[in-house]
Amino acid sequence: MGFTVDVDIGGTLTDGLFTDGVRAEVVKVDTTPHDFTVCFFESLREGARRFGYDDLEAFLREVDVIRWSSTIATNVVAERKGPRVGLLLSPGAGKTLYGFDPSPAIGFLVETDHVTELKELTEDAVLSAVRGLLERGVRRICISLAGAFEDPSAERQAKRWIESRFPDHYLGSVPVLLGSDMVATSDDRTRTHLALINAYVHTPLASALFKAEDEILSAKYRRPVYIGHVNGGVARIAKTKAVDTTESGPVFGLAACAWFAKTYGIGRALSLDVGGTTAKLGVIQDGRPLVNEKGDLFGIPLDIPWVALRSAAVGGGSVVSLVDGKVRLGPESMGAYPGPAAYGFGSDRATLVDALLVAGMMNPDRFLGGRRRLRTELAEAALKKAVADPLSVDLDHAAQLVVAAAAEMITAVVRDLAGSDAEQPPLFAFGGNGANLAVPVAEVIGAEQAIVFRLGPVFSAFGSSLCQVRHVEEAWTSKGEASNPMALRTLIDQMRNRVLLDVAGEGFDPKDVTLEVELVVDGKRSSIGAGNSEIDKVLSAKGHDRRSGAVAVTARLVEQVTVTATAPVARYEPPKLTGKAHAPSSSSTRSVLFGSGRADARIYDWDRLEAGAKVKGPAVLEGSANTCTVPPGWKLDVDGYGNGILRRTR
Repeated sequence: MGFTVDVDIGGTLTDGLFTDGVRAEVVKVDTTPHDFTVCFFESLREGARRFGYDDLEAFLREVDVIRWSSTIATNVVAERKGPRVGLLLSPGAGKTLYGFDPSPAIGFLVETDHVTELKELTEDAVLSAVRGLLERGVRRICISLAGAFEDPSAERQAKRWIESRFPDHYLGSVPVLLGSDMVATSDDRTRTHLALINAYVHTPLASALFKAEDEILSAKYRRPVYIGHVNGGVARIAKTKAVDTTESGPVFGLAACAWFAKTYGIGRALSLDVGGTTAKLGVIQDGRPLVNEKGDLFGIPLDIPWVALRSAAVGGGSVVSLVDGKVRLGPESMGAYPGPAAYGFGSDRATLVDALLVAGMMNPDRFLGGRRRLRTELAEAALKKAVADPLSVDLDHAAQLVVAAAAEMITAVVRDLAGSDAEQPPLFAFGGNGANLAVPVAEVIGAEQAIVFRLGPVFSAFGSSLCQVRHVEEAWTSKGEASNPMALRTLIDQMRNRVLLDVAGEGFDPKDVTLEVELVVDGKRSSIGAGNSEIDKVLSAKGHDRRSGAVAVTARLVEQVTVTATAPVARYEPPKLTGKAHAPSSSSTRSVLFGSGRADARIYDWDRLEAGAKVKGPAVLEGSANTCTVPPGWKLDVDGYGNGILRRTR
């Protein structure tokens, strides 16, 4: 087996996981927002060096697969850095985008004066509308017409008129996207929202991905670069829509959680991913990420199944401020540059990292494996200015307030996502700052157990390393298909053929592909085999038509069809080691600020702790890219994967 490479580009740091099937190397470098290919290749070079390769080309010759996930699309939307988008609609939809209330996408993804209702669908009307949008600076055009799910011909005709009239050298920079090409759902608003999101993030994402592909080809790499999709799989750049990549990094973090939940036999768990810019929270249920029947993306509603993810503006670089005398973090983040005040790059604004450093919860000499030394005196000065002086408290109290505010903000999202049960399920904490916040959050939400991970700093990259090439076709049935077995059989066959063509286009033999068909029947979702007899059995029984209230005479009502094709690529699963229970030796002690006050904490080298090690708080585990604080009243056991199982002792 050759090397597998998984790179996850975040808002502040870029994470890499490099393995040869047995040994795994964790790499973290600064994200370079001005050009994401810079941090991508810096990660590749550092990973190559870890395995003894000074020549990147020589290393790439031994690589079996490269997978890339990112929050590029997410950050483009969050920071509102997308291009001007124009939208052509049917009459009456200009404010609601076919909904019952004003669409949150208006004024966010598309400006009000960039939305045009087509009073008539003629060539002159369409071209006149497009000319007006281009004159107002629009750089991408979406066409999303009512009823296009049932009949997309009007959208396609409008696109042909535009492409035939405008010269290529002009329209080449103003592409046309159709709502009917985004998703096969009868909900006009969902199609429109997804088309807008895709148009908004397409250009910056495509620029980064195609540039990276060109440069890696120049480095003599001759295998595909696979891109992470929100469906939990990967695919080539040419088979990827921009909207497919949104939240792919956080989704792969959930994939890693799901793998460990299955491994540990845990039926339900909360996931907490605290990076440099935001915290992402999700739920693992029965070994899979929880999927809601209806979702939202950036606060924009989608009437389609979507992974249940929630965000809090809490990350290592989140700026600390006071609002009405109370500490608040974010939404502004200092990013990789200038970063927290402790970086010494010129910022004097306090962040969560600065508070953790002042509290003694981070070692200034081990940040990023010791490649960057944090300056405690700068963190203290920033925290004094932002919190201590305005509130007339000492630095310790100021640091406590910041850490407590972070835990409370995360807890509010947990309660929104998973309810406020007296006892929450185990908390899986990861990301660059997740392990340090595991116990503060667990105490507030009432969780008796938290798990922190040896691969936690690159957990989304680890989740990526588990993923296979996956192509998914989803369709919401039309009125004529929903209870017609022959029409449904035709629809499923067409979808099956399309996903097989997609994976064939990736270079896979159909014999190596696994097919799965999932149906929503009478409101219930179930997976079935992809064989004709299995499908016919499901379609043959009578059922109740929830849409009309009538009995479906010839078949049960099938509301949605999903066909998935999965093709295997090299993946990494960490080995499990065994060890006897023992009390490890600490390397030193340090004064650490906990919720109850300061205490001398024993310091352990996480990278050297063996399976079976038992640690009792107060203590701190320090790794090359990971830190976990164990307060008094908590204990930590190291398992065979090098993960820490945190439990209360009282």
